[in-house]
Amino acid sequence: MESAEDYIIKKHNAIIHRTHAATPTEEKLFSALLMAARAQMKSGIEPSNGQFRTTIKFLRNFTKISATNNQYLKDALTGLQERPWQYDMFVEDKFQEWRSFPPISEVRIDKFGAVSFYFAPTIMEALNNPSIYTQIDLKIIRGLKSVYSIALYELGMTHIGERKEFSVIDYRNYMGLKEGEYAAPADLRRHVVEPAVREVNEKTDIRVELQLLKRGPRGALTGFAFTFDQVEEVEILPESHQLELIAELCALLPEGIGVLRGVVPLLKRMLEAHNEDYVRSNIQYFTERVNDKNQAPIPSPGGYLRRVLENDYGLEIRERREVERIMEEKIRQGAAEKTAHIDVAHANKLAEDEEIFQIQEKYYTYFQSLAAERQADIVTRIEKSGLYIGPIKTQIMGFLQMEERVNL
Repeated sequence: MESAEDYIIKKHNAIIHRTHAATPTEEKLFSALLMAARAQMKSGIEPSNGQFRTTIKFLRNFTKISATNNQYLKDALTGLQERPWQYDMFVEDKFQEWRSFPPISEVRIDKFGAVSFYFAPTIMEALNNPSIYTQIDLKIIRGLKSVYSIALYELGMTHIGERKEFSVIDYRNYMGLKEGEYAAPADLRRHVVEPAVREVNEKTDIRVELQLLKRGPRGALTGFAFTFDQVEEVEILPESHQLELIAELCALLPEGIGVLRGVVPLLKRMLEAHNEDYVRSNIQYFTERVNDKNQAPIPSPGGYLRRVLENDYGLEIRERREVERIMEEKIRQGAAEKTAHIDVAHANKLAEDEEIFQIQEKYYTYFQSLAAERQADIVTRIEKSGLYIGPIKTQIMGFLQMEERVNL
């Protein structure tokens, strides 16, 4: 069973600093073969006559080849044999000599899907004694789509904290470009250099800064300079008590963004540096911008999310929320004051009604104390006059006050 450690491989720097394969599948396939060979050597199995073994299934899974007829995989293996590599371009190997060779000298696949392969002698030397090496995370390699991104990532891993310059010609050679392919420096920048920088910054644990090297009064493009730094947040893993909140925040992001490498530790760092409301408001800004069909698509969502959080683009959203909160509070206060005023008036009205009720009761008691003939006469006169309305007690009180001049 594969472990996380199996995907961390020591690559001799001279193997990294060489011309690169024509396709990302070929580059990933070479890394998969290195991983299989390393696992065999770690297990103590000495390769017989330089022969290493693996399986079609492993190579397909590692390179993410979905085709099941194996022809695509065979074409990639053939590609590794057809195109010679220029080795140790930065002269870091102890022999310090120019070498050219196909990385795989022979490969065999039997009817059961077992794969036997043989590296070129130079690869075997570096594999057995990686005196100058860099640890490469092959899980990251698997996730890169461009062969130029793979080459740039491995270059960056060997030069963390450093700056590396290339002339246009040297960069073309390093990337293994054919003659006439992206011949114009502007095309090379647009189709090779800048897409690779974007993908590495978005999907890996390093950050690349690109500088265009120009010369002359018209600023002719003569080369490229790359500065490489480790992205600290990728090394930071969230504590268990933070996972639920971070998962909730990831769910607020547009589909596919929350699973990008570096997003979880980025959110953790922002939560620790600020607070949940800060992060939520910036995620809201990011999501609204990504989903805005009236604006141009964002080419690197992962990098843009980092920029939004670091520069607090969500400040306006928090300020808008605060204004809305204050307005709602004022509305509530106004409603409460109005309600209080209504309550006082209602209480006064009730008190007045109670006082009137008590007076009515006094007049009605007086009315009942009169002789029956007198009561009948009063009722008849009230009905004939038509001046008194309301309940009978109210009418009696009014009649006694107005007609009989009774004052109780």
